Amino acid sequence: MSGAAEQYVDDHEDEQLEDLFSLLAQPSISATGEGVADCVELVQSLCRTYGFDDAMRVETAGQPAVIARADADEEAVEGEEASTVFVYGHYDVQPADPDEWTTPPFEPTIREGPDGRERIYARGAGDNKGQWFAHLCAVRALRETTGLPINVTLLLEGEEESGSPNLDDVVREYADVLSGADLAFVADGPIDASGRPHVLMGARGMQYVQIDVTGPNRDLHSGNYGGPVPNPAWELVRIVASLKDESGRVAVDGFYDDVRPIEAEDREALDAMPFDAEAIKADLGIDRFAEGPGDSYLEKLLYYPTCNICGLSSGYGGEGSKTVLPSTATLKMDMRLVADQDPDAIYDAFEEHVHEHATGVCDVAVTKMGQMHPQRTPLSHPIREPVMEAVAAAWPTEPILKPTLGGSLPTAVFERELGLPCVTVPYANEDENNHSPDENLALSCFRSGIRTSVELFETL
Repeated sequence: MSGAAEQYVDDHEDEQLEDLFSLLAQPSISATGEGVADCVELVQSLCRTYGFDDAMRVETAGQPAVIARADADEEAVEGEEASTVFVYGHYDVQPADPDEWTTPPFEPTIREGPDGRERIYARGAGDNKGQWFAHLCAVRALRETTGLPINVTLLLEGEEESGSPNLDDVVREYADVLSGADLAFVADGPIDASGRPHVLMGARGMQYVQIDVTGPNRDLHSGNYGGPVPNPAWELVRIVASLKDESGRVAVDGFYDDVRPIEAEDREALDAMPFDAEAIKADLGIDRFAEGPGDSYLEKLLYYPTCNICGLSSGYGGEGSKTVLPSTATLKMDMRLVADQDPDAIYDAFEEHVHEHATGVCDVAVTKMGQMHPQRTPLSHPIREPVMEAVAAAWPTEPILKPTLGGSLPTAVFERELGLPCVTVPYANEDENNHSPDENLALSCFRSGIRTSVELFETL
């Protein structure tokens, strides 16, 4: 990072924080639409203030997106053709409930965290406003000092917290504006639990489903009707039990057919990752890990798909007892998918499995609730080294290389529609409390995030 750009960032921190606070103070809850329209206008204004040449509002079937572009400065590229980086983020946030915040969620506050570090507390501080705002700070610092040496295209969507239902359409419609980059770069999520930054070359996908089982037309007295009348809870339990075998493998036909093999380079990365099994068990209050494919915790987490029960409800679950034969039973389930699984194919196989194992005594319906495609850039891709170099130069500790994120991000569309390698580098602290009360962003991480963006733009 050039000394001039670094000095500029340091000298203008108060101004950067003031503008970030104005962004965090503006609600932009995609689930309800609260504050979204005003936030979009603010995002456009900030992009222009921080050195972007234009910031276009893009209408969708849901919440609008913003596409901004900053063209390289001629003096910084010295007559050569400038490289381009495509940067993705989201301005929408989760609802602020439950009401367990120390300070109001949309009144940004700086105070010490449990480890003594100063942190910004507000909804959206870490997820994701504070992280993509770091890119703006980097563009401005370079514009005002040595010049911007790279073209930066920024896409900020307004529905990531609602499953990104219209992102694919935006990318396809504006592919001519978004394509031609050397890298799709995302700053989202927390750094590693060890406190070290990490470079993530992919993200798991997801297929979310719901199973509804319907029996009699009302809840019944279990003594008067139990036995001859079918119980939808039992029907659902039978179906759920059929989804995994005794070894923990998902028993849906073809579920693992398209799972990408673990390459030698990936195994080297796995071996280099910090991992303390006993510490995780102690933290979670468990004695052992679950059975299933994968020879280790990290293999299971990063290289194999899951079939997870998110919620199961039927009958009476309150205090005391109620002898009821329930009329309905419902299961909510997410399946985290890995490269190269297709969510649509997985859903079809899952639906077929459910109906094959239904007995027919109750009505069984399967509903697709949402999905996201998995994405993984090979560890051998040449983009890996400049990203690792930029992160290493910007953070006080060496970065960890990881093949994929355990969670899900909508990066697959950038690979599929734009042909771009995708890399994610989280800028938020490991305990950012995203989606929870007292969401926060450590100031030290925010500063390292700005430095990372500057280093990345200069390195590319």
